Amino acid sequence: MPRKVTPAQYNRMVDDYNRKLKQAVDKFNREVTAHNRKVKRAIDDYNRDVRAHNARVRSNRQRLNAEIARLNRQRSTTRYVTVQTSTIALHTAYSHVDEQSALWNERGQELADLAEAETANSAYVANTLLAETAADAEETEETSLTDELSAISLDLHNRWEGARFAINPRNPDAARHFCTSAREVIVELINMKAPDAAVLQAKPNCERGPDGKAVARREKIGYLLDLNGASYEALGDFIETNVNDVMNLFSQFNKGTHGSAGRFDIPTLRTIKHRVEDSIRFLSTLVRGASR
Repeated sequence: MPRKVTPAQYNRMVDDYNRKLKQAVDKFNREVTAHNRKVKRAIDDYNRDVRAHNARVRSNRQRLNAEIARLNRQRSTTRYVTVQTSTIALHTAYSHVDEQSALWNERGQELADLAEAETANSAYVANTLLAETAADAEETEETSLTDELSAISLDLHNRWEGARFAINPRNPDAARHFCTSAREVIVELINMKAPDAAVLQAKPNCERGPDGKAVARREKIGYLLDLNGASYEALGDFIETNVNDVMNLFSQFNKGTHGSAGRFDIPTLRTIKHRVEDSIRFLSTLVRGASR
């Protein structure tokens, strides 16, 4: 039998119910407001990142087009024919990336964007050498690399520190010292995450190097791209060509120290250092992606 209540008790029960209902509604509304705020913040962050990415892509494309147009206006010289030819080869390799990357996954497109900047950097250095105009001077010890290398290997970080400290006006052998250390960083950066044993296990019949024993660098690059989930042939060809382009700069360095090309001044060496520095950052991105 239902419990009898007085009118006063009934009113209190109704008030309690309404109060609890209001509390529940208020809590729901607060949670909805908080959720909507988080969603809006995420959308705003995403849109901001997209705008920044698009602006960076436009900037890279404009810079690349300007440097290539400038390179096409330069007169070829025997002194820097290797550098000029290497830059043209890199631009051709990037053109294949650019033609195909719209169909690639997110990681592939991310690396393609970085490849565009690398191509522009190469053209800028070639133009600087061909025009024989030094870039603005800066502090010798300045570097745009922060924790990219130290996050991978303290030894590689220390080698890069030694390379950049070598570019010093008081160092009569700055070019050779720099290119020796920087070459070691690039080679070891690739080998660290793509040792011969690992590549051979993944692909026993892979191409070997000139000695017929060591795994070819292009195979190592392909292995790293596989680990990145971005095994696109055009991208692998670009990275191989990009490494060759930097190695050609090292050869030019040595000519600047010992050969008929004459001595590079420190500002020009710093210009080349930036090219090498950005390439190390590009390879660091590839190596870190292989560790995911």
